[in-house]
Amino acid sequence: MKHKSKVWNGIVLGAVGALIASPTLAVEIITKEDIVNNVVKKDQLVRLADNAIFFLDTSSSTNDKYGDTGKPIVQVVKSELENRNSYFPDLGYNMGIYTYTDWQENYPVQPYNREKVAAALATMRDKGSGPTPLKIGLQKLDGILKPLSGRTAVFVFWDGGYTGQNPAEVAKTLAKTYDACFYVISSAKPERQATLTQDVASLNSCSRVIPLADFLNRPEYTSGALYDVKVTEQVVTSTDTKIVGLKVNDINFATNKTDLVASDKAELDKVAEFMKDKPKSYAKIAGYTDDVGSRDHNEGLSRARAQMVGRYLKEKHGIDDSRMTLFWYGPKNPIVPNDSPANQAKNRRVEVNVGLGE
Repeated sequence: MKHKSKVWNGIVLGAVGALIASPTLAVEIITKEDIVNNVVKKDQLVRLADNAIFFLDTSSSTNDKYGDTGKPIVQVVKSELENRNSYFPDLGYNMGIYTYTDWQENYPVQPYNREKVAAALATMRDKGSGPTPLKIGLQKLDGILKPLSGRTAVFVFWDGGYTGQNPAEVAKTLAKTYDACFYVISSAKPERQATLTQDVASLNSCSRVIPLADFLNRPEYTSGALYDVKVTEQVVTSTDTKIVGLKVNDINFATNKTDLVASDKAELDKVAEFMKDKPKSYAKIAGYTDDVGSRDHNEGLSRARAQMVGRYLKEKHGIDDSRMTLFWYGPKNPIVPNDSPANQAKNRRVEVNVGLGE
């Protein structure tokens, strides 16, 4: 089969199995099929965390029905975690799975093993009950984090409420004491969500709130926290019928700046035009920096850059938040070595890739 592509002012649109990525593309939309079919190799991925901990909520509120599934939240989450485990790439992580509502050690932290994790997830409760003692759970998390080395991604499933004392101070202490990023998967009510988002973002530069619906609809929220694609590698789909989407040229920034210049806005205007024309499409947006300054500073800066791009698409063109997945990696995964001002400028970037969805 002969593949076609067309170049549209710096944007490459690939169809029917065509390659979207340029040789310097880091952020890509990787599907379950890519991994299951071994299109993506382990050596093409950059591990971003050393440990992954899933902190599960099975309180009474998780009996609420999720969307139009007719199933309670607790069962929908369990099913999705089981599904993702079936194709999760093992890059040498340690993993832990704990239920903090009526405490349960489903899978105490240990090297990741697909079969053992599947068995552990099977022990997760199918029916929610009881309160949400998050502070007590976080206090126990302190002992879990203490012996770990490297960065830990902590996925906290939470309904936004709590029983007993406010967990905020314990969370702040954990974020200050350990190299941990908190990804709060929130089923909170909208009025609580806004406050929760601000509170979690204040923990450190890598922590964030992810609405439950976005987490379930976009597996990238798990993968993007744990690995990225090496800039020296290309992921080539083997599925002839797959249309990956659209890739825009990198958006580069001046040192310590987050401003978009006119040429950046012109590129993003075309991305928005594409997304409006294809309502099921969604953008994966990732911010990066050079290596000057502390990691925390650079992670915060890369977050601000990714958020700037997302804000432009939303405020100028009305692209909904649910159609954008934002990540920020600081100096991780540079395009070129940070050994000259010219190379540092190349690494101060935001990458945007658009998938067509299902």
